[in-house]
Amino acid sequence: MSTRKDWPKLLALVIFFMLLGGYYDRLTVETRTFILPLIIFVAAALVFGRMRQLQHEVRSSRVTALEIVAQQLSLADTEGNERLSMVASSDRTVMTFYDNSQISRLVLELIDSEPVLKLVGEKESARVTIGYDGTATFSILNDQDEVIWSAPQGAP
Repeated sequence: MSTRKDWPKLLALVIFFMLLGGYYDRLTVETRTFILPLIIFVAAALVFGRMRQLQHEVRSSRVTALEIVAQQLSLADTEGNERLSMVASSDRTVMTFYDNSQISRLVLELIDSEPVLKLVGEKESARVTIGYDGTATFSILNDQDEVIWSAPQGAP
């Protein structure tokens, strides 16, 4: 990310206004009437332009780092909709992928050192769950969240 140095322009503008202020008393009334609104307009335009530039820099900023430490991270698409969420706490870690309707479709979870993978269906209920409860389990559920098939047989 490059940083811009706008201080020379600002310094030149301040010196210009100071010099103009020194000659302000010597100007005629007509010139003063014209100069003062012009100075206010130019100052307002410069402030507004700088604010727009800062707004653009904030929106398009890029961070380069060797390490980022956070407890929660969310990634959004260009419309601002959350598409990926990662959350870490002392007892669980969750990575969730969302669709266009903000419904979680894929959840990868680590609960008490046990991995769980959930593929979510249209009605926001788990369709396929791969978990670990002492032994590896694989379950397929229907729309009523009832297990219709599991491996090993009889697994929840």
